[in-house]
Amino acid sequence: MPTVDTDIERLFFTDVKQKKTTASGIRGRASRLGRVGSMVMPSDRMSGKAKRDYRRPGPLITYSLFEDLVSFEVFDRMKYEQHVQLLPKWRKKYGDDYICREWGLSRFGFEVILEVLG
Repeated sequence: MPTVDTDIERLFFTDVKQKKTTASGIRGRASRLGRVGSMVMPSDRMSGKAKRDYRRPGPLITYSLFEDLVSFEVFDRMKYEQHVQLLPKWRKKYGDDYICREWGLSRFGFEVILEVLG
């Protein structure tokens, strides 16, 4: 009749064995091509100079969401600071007539907006 100590010992060893097989992970399995080993990335196959050039940071490119003219509804929901900042840029880029036409404003309505913004 087995004792409690041997049952606990057997459970312990089976648990350790299962954990070892689980922990072996990718190194223990073969791929569909039959290869066994670590994963190789494309940059691992590059020469030293090419690898350094690949890892070097690229040029910094900045984008502005409001370079293009937005609709009047979007402009109306913006904060006052954004109005003061963006409207002069758009006036230089597009002109007053184009902005009035796109926003559906009369010239008088556009002048009122300009007076409010200062």
